[in-house]
Amino acid sequence: MGSLMCGLRRKALLRREIRARAITFRAALDHVAVMEPGWLSPGSDFEVPISNQVELIVRADAFEVSSASSFGRVVMGLEYFFRARETSVELNRLIPRIYGTDMPPRIVVRGWQGGKKIQLTITQEHDPLEIWNALTEAGAVPGPAWITPTSKA
Repeated sequence: MGSLMCGLRRKALLRREIRARAITFRAALDHVAVMEPGWLSPGSDFEVPISNQVELIVRADAFEVSSASSFGRVVMGLEYFFRARETSVELNRLIPRIYGTDMPPRIVVRGWQGGKKIQLTITQEHDPLEIWNALTEAGAVPGPAWITPTSKA
């Protein structure tokens, strides 16, 4: 219970810190999924799509991916805050299962929130380069590896 409260406190502090900054980029996201840990066995993680309207808000060297509605943010907890320097981003295109089916590119975001690893997958119907550029210009590190957080907050 103590680690849960500590994680919630860290999230609240990070939220306050990030939201105090001016917005430098904002975009509606077409599809976002969150990687959840599997409970049956290690390595059985699975993606859960977020059905609410979601947006990306970049503020200097940090960003948030959150529900566009206050109900989604407050009641359902659909908000994720990241320090860009502690976050990796990977741009890739899935290999189609059926020959000839074009899959839109996706951006995989790997970061930390409340001391826990968070992985989000952003899929845009149109070219995601504007979003990719905003994340990397904020300081997100291109690549598939997890970045070790530098602070406890």
